[in-house]
Amino acid sequence: MSILLYGLDACPVSSRQLRSLNYVVVSCARIFFNINSRPTEMAAECTKMLGISDIAETVAVRRERFIKRFMSNSSAVCKICCAKSGHL
Repeated sequence: MSILLYGLDACPVSSRQLRSLNYVVVSCARIFFNINSRPTEMAAECTKMLGISDIAETVAVRRERFIKRFMSNSSAVCKICCAKSGHL
């Protein structure tokens, strides 16, 4: 998951891209649990039972945490970026 989500904290991601990433996770679960049925509900349920949440939720949480850390950084560059984006 770390490799799959690397850098998505700071990059804009479309809903289509999030669905594609979620498909990768569910497909891996189907292979791992040897689930051959086409509906992905069973594989999605297995990922939830393992504590792997939906990619869109995970990216939203990670992005929020990234922004909070970025805004609290005392670096001059961070302060300039926050001021220009209206976060200060």
